[in-house]
Amino acid sequence: MTILRLLFVALCVLLVGCEEWEEEIAVEVEETVAPEEVVLVNVEPEIVAANEEIKLLDNGCYSNEVFIAEEETCTLLIDCIDIDSCIEWGNEVLVELEREYGSLVIEESVATGEEGITVLNTYDVDLDEEVIYTNDDISEEEMEYHADLWFSFSWLIPEENRKEINRFEVFESGDTLAYVSLHDAHDESWTLAMNNKNIELASETLVTYLHEYAHFLSLNQSQLDYWADEEGCEGIYLQDSGCFYKDAYITDFYIQFWHTPGNGELDEYFVSDYAKVSPEEDFSESFAHFVLTQTPTSDTVVEEKLQFFYQYDELVQLRTDIIARMATWLVRSVEL
Repeated sequence: MTILRLLFVALCVLLVGCEEWEEEIAVEVEETVAPEEVVLVNVEPEIVAANEEIKLLDNGCYSNEVFIAEEETCTLLIDCIDIDSCIEWGNEVLVELEREYGSLVIEESVATGEEGITVLNTYDVDLDEEVIYTNDDISEEEMEYHADLWFSFSWLIPEENRKEINRFEVFESGDTLAYVSLHDAHDESWTLAMNNKNIELASETLVTYLHEYAHFLSLNQSQLDYWADEEGCEGIYLQDSGCFYKDAYITDFYIQFWHTPGNGELDEYFVSDYAKVSPEEDFSESFAHFVLTQTPTSDTVVEEKLQFFYQYDELVQLRTDIIARMATWLVRSVEL
């Protein structure tokens, strides 16, 4: 059995992309004591004074970051005490990231189906040890590359929010970048699959991972009644997915944005061309933009779709977590 521990080297280069690079990301943070309900990192951080040089520490984190030992991940110290301040903190970090790296939502392709693919390797994921392992006959070089693909995803998404995703596949396909799917008889365990080719834009990597995570978020068993047919569905029934519960995210999203046709140009209603495909794809594309862009202030339909997610405190907290992780991921993933 081949096994690889996912030790992320702080100065490794995974992907290249985005539009403008400088020498290093500079997101300043200050020590803040937050109430229990919004404490997102349960460790004692090392605080860096404004005039102190940022250094690489023995744990692989920089001195302005927090080390999460259970996940072998570094994150910014989250400086907020409630939902409103977390939204503002996230916006401030995004301003700095956009200044450093350019737009975080530039993408060349977001095809995410399972058509025309060939699975190359399948890995089981051990979340306790943060490792992937396989019985496939595979070279060390290939496995290291595949581990980087998985660990980028696990770096961005907190472990507590992805526990059901316990299988990882790498495939070949000309068009499809990624997909998620159920893989067990009890409808509880999920697979994340990524294209074997390298995605050159860091922004496209971010959009792809968040798009796929949004599918898991909106299509898992807490959101969908897998056993109800259209006739017996008490929520809404979509042909591609099935019966959504009345309180599911997509139920509200569909009622607000898809139930009644709008007027005007089609492009005015969607964050991307791929979002036009279905309510499910619209939800996932919009979620990615909700995380990767500042809070909208106007009332266009596109921006209303981004505002939609702010009504859920748990999604605002997740956005905050991901932004803190994304900042440290970009430092390590973008060629300077």
